Amino acid sequence: MRNLWRLGAAVLLLIVTIALASSPARAQVITATLYGVVHDGTGAILPGVTVVVTHQGTNLVRETVSDERGEFALPALPAGPYAIKIELAGFKTYNSQGLNLGAGQTVRQTYVLEVGNIEESVTVTETSPLVQTSSTAQMQTIGTEVQEIPVSRRNLQNVVLLAPGVNSPDNAVGGGRAFRVNGVGDGGSAITVDGSSAQTNPENRGFGNYGGQNQIEILSVESVAEVQVIKGVLAAEYGGSIGGQVNMITRSGTNQFHGSLLENFQSDAFSSRDPFLPATTPKAKIRFNQFGGSLGGPILRNRVLFFSTYEGYREEAGRTVSDNVATQATRNRILAALPYPETRLVLDNMPLPNQPINNVIGRYTDAKNVIRRDNTFLGKVDFEAG
Repeated sequence: MRNLWRLGAAVLLLIVTIALASSPARAQVITATLYGVVHDGTGAILPGVTVVVTHQGTNLVRETVSDERGEFALPALPAGPYAIKIELAGFKTYNSQGLNLGAGQTVRQTYVLEVGNIEESVTVTETSPLVQTSSTAQMQTIGTEVQEIPVSRRNLQNVVLLAPGVNSPDNAVGGGRAFRVNGVGDGGSAITVDGSSAQTNPENRGFGNYGGQNQIEILSVESVAEVQVIKGVLAAEYGGSIGGQVNMITRSGTNQFHGSLLENFQSDAFSSRDPFLPATTPKAKIRFNQFGGSLGGPILRNRVLFFSTYEGYREEAGRTVSDNVATQATRNRILAALPYPETRLVLDNMPLPNQPINNVIGRYTDAKNVIRRDNTFLGKVDFEAG
């Protein structure tokens, strides 16, 4: 029994060690880092400055103090909007709102404090666009607009294709929906969700799972906080990709309850009849519903927050089928030559022509229904320790 306990403890220690070893690389992908330097109006550096950043959605607070060079660093910040407060005795308090940090972003900012009473404050309500200066990689980020962009079927692949240098090949291998970045082949780019691999398979690296049969790509658009397309000279955390990296960050709950509902509807009542169908064939049926919603909020304010989404996909669409088939006379000759039950079984499952060509074959044209169904659900809980 004692040996069993030792073995269990060793396995647990190994799991924890692996998790801790892999967490820094994953954190680099899903969080941001803010570097800053603080000086006064004359350009003199200011050590010992207290810097407090607060996530405006979750009230997550991080605090640090500038060093002897007036510099400070705040790593592993969850993506989102932040308020910044900078204080030092003998200077006015600096307040800034709406600093938006994206996942995987490293930002360097300079802050200037004005001489005055610490009770006085200077509030900055607008910030200049953040420039990535620590990496040669080219990053394009689509933020809250992800839910607002009118893409066909609310398909995440169509969102990614909006980025420059990204295209979809006509003949994706493996049955999935592949994409290419900077002209590199199907397997040269990668997809991650919150820093974890979301590949179809190692060969294809496309969006469509299960042989391309899923209708909702990876996760619902309603679940996505931002989509990043990274190309150029990629950093070490994107190892294994030579073309580019698609990094998707899921939404998190906030201290306010919020939710949404969606419905996308289409019917054959709004469609015209296929002019190539025979006159006796009815119009192809179309019934399309894409529906769902999201809900997020606090379980324990400032500590435990949740977010969840559901999306359903229901489609019944007519498809025109047309091919040459044997006439009844030809069938009779086949049965006479091959008088077996198996022969009749095969022929009985083949339609007769409804558009004659000659005595041997005719053309069969009809509208058949194709049914597609899919469901996706995401549940996420964020816990702030400390």
